[in-house]
Amino acid sequence: MPTLSWNEIRHRAVQFSREWQDASDERAEAQTFWNDFFEVFGIKRRTVAIFEERVRSLKNTYHRIDLLYKGIMLAEHKSGGESLDKAESQAFQYIQELAASNRNDDIPRYIVLSNFHEIALYDLEPEGQREIPYERLDFSLKDLNRYVEKFAFIIGQKTHRFGEEDPTNLKAAQLMADLHDSIKEGNYTGAQLERLLVRILFCLFAEDTGIFEPAQFELFIENHTKEDGSNLGVQLNFLFEVLDTLIEKRPTHWDEDLAAFPYINGQLFAERLPTAGFNREMRDRLLDTCRFDWSRISPAICGSLFQGIMDDRERRQIGAHYTSERDILKVIRPLFLDALQDEFEQIKKDRSTRRAARLGEFQNKLPTLQFLDPACGC
Repeated sequence: MPTLSWNEIRHRAVQFSREWQDASDERAEAQTFWNDFFEVFGIKRRTVAIFEERVRSLKNTYHRIDLLYKGIMLAEHKSGGESLDKAESQAFQYIQELAASNRNDDIPRYIVLSNFHEIALYDLEPEGQREIPYERLDFSLKDLNRYVEKFAFIIGQKTHRFGEEDPTNLKAAQLMADLHDSIKEGNYTGAQLERLLVRILFCLFAEDTGIFEPAQFELFIENHTKEDGSNLGVQLNFLFEVLDTLIEKRPTHWDEDLAAFPYINGQLFAERLPTAGFNREMRDRLLDTCRFDWSRISPAICGSLFQGIMDDRERRQIGAHYTSERDILKVIRPLFLDALQDEFEQIKKDRSTRRAARLGEFQNKLPTLQFLDPACGC
């Protein structure tokens, strides 16, 4: 597929709108309209889409679809001034007829309607929506340049809806930031504080996602530390030592509750940290953090955590401006994540004896991939 920049595509969309603003005759001009429409994206229509595609009707006659880009897009056109409602009814009827004819691979995801002056777009597989009716996007021809990225599927790109940041993620970030501030007030600062918080954060995820037993970390704090918090730092360091010790190498006389924790590889708990000081309020704050359901939280919380623990001057100096997961996905999904997901889905559909081997090859491939993030701050 050609790779025009979106600036160039928007420029072409403006020109297209001007050239077709006075058109009105469907019979005489609709096919040329769609040829030019595809050219906006640098695509020759005849290489991807067919005019007047025949489809067997439910009455065993034949209808003709104005334009069909098989598996991708169906377009239905009317003359200038005509309502798009009739075009909509016809388009959905054609989809039913494709299904009835067992042409499932031809059924498009997108429906585009036009009467020259107006354009309407349906996405029949919108993310996060399973119910009907589907949302219809209507806009005038002169505004095509504003909505042209909605047609990214024409050049093989996927479009996604990205909701606002989950409020639970923001709450979790605030809990960790508050815990950070209270520990920092006790003169436990810098890289040691950051490592301590990362370890605590791991334990919070671990007990809610099946790495630890449910509430194992919370019960350890409740049962093995004093209510005034005076020995909490010592006990946390002891727990970190346990987590860094292979099961078979642990002393046989360790407390049973501690010995029940699994071994965690990867060197996360290998370094010995100075003992942090805690008081009653800080212990209560950590327990409150434990009672939060971390299984609902995105791991991207780590970025928000580091944003929350830096003051504004420090953040500016090192460039650690936190980017939300919502915005990160806008970049990485079309760059590589969608392609990897599609590859994974294709392997899962394999019912041959090669399926297990292909899954293993895919898994081995993932850690070999390398990406440059030149704007990475924290």
